[in-house]
Amino acid sequence: MAHDLSVLDAISVGLLQGVAIVFPISGLGHGVLMGAVGDGVGADLSPEHARYLYAGLRVAVGVALLAYYWRDWLHVLRGLGGAVVRRGSVAERRWAALLVLAAAPSCIAVALLASRVRPLLGHPRLAAVALAVNGAIMLGTWWWWRRSPRAGGLSGTHRAPMSRAEQAHTFVVELSSIRPGRAVLLGLLPLAAVVPGISGIALTLAAALALGLTHEQAAHVALLLVTPFLLTWGLVELPDVRAAGYDHVRAHLGLAVLIAAAAGYLTAALLVRYFQRASLRPFGYYCVLAGVATFVALTVT
Repeated sequence: MAHDLSVLDAISVGLLQGVAIVFPISGLGHGVLMGAVGDGVGADLSPEHARYLYAGLRVAVGVALLAYYWRDWLHVLRGLGGAVVRRGSVAERRWAALLVLAAAPSCIAVALLASRVRPLLGHPRLAAVALAVNGAIMLGTWWWWRRSPRAGGLSGTHRAPMSRAEQAHTFVVELSSIRPGRAVLLGLLPLAAVVPGISGIALTLAAALALGLTHEQAAHVALLLVTPFLLTWGLVELPDVRAAGYDHVRAHLGLAVLIAAAAGYLTAALLVRYFQRASLRPFGYYCVLAGVATFVALTVT
């Protein structure tokens, strides 16, 4: 029997996904685990209704990230236009080409694979193990970063405060020199998010740091690359919302979407600010502890 999505459920799931998708802690993993432990949100929804709900939330967070980084996407559009008419800065044109080259493979892959990875949603223990592994990757990256000669101090400590427009321009100039192969690698990593418990943002952050980017630059790259991926994943999973069979979740889906979009926007701002002075370590500890604790809870019950 299908159940309605209550107002409280809509607020809870919107807030949870808005935060968990943007933070490197796996929104999909938290959705699966919350539904499996006790009476979490989505536990009494049919698989089709839950898919509809989470697809809408991914689109909402994708739109929120698009809004947060609108200046960067404007640079991309100007770079693509400049490549056609041979105008604008070389750095802007190169960065636009690199971003399209990086984002396209994961978008195409998720459009083709989304339906094939749905069975993973029925394995909460796998999600718990994957969440712990996600945390271990972040802790390993943090440990390596502290000892690496590439670290050179935390990002942001060497810069005077800049406006958002200045930050976007500086970012384009600094990142336009990245090699195409490395850009494609970074662009493929968000695809790992189709595995519950694995955060594509976490893997992209870790890889970007390994390639020599600062924490601030790595967060910027990860959030930019995950934006088209989330939009594509959400749209290909979104069914015909006009169908009568989705009346049970449609009533409060709008509220959940608005909450997720607002939470995603604010979380992106918080994450970027956080990485000006800090590291992946707290997220790594959280994922390891949450994954282990949830696995134990699911095993003994």
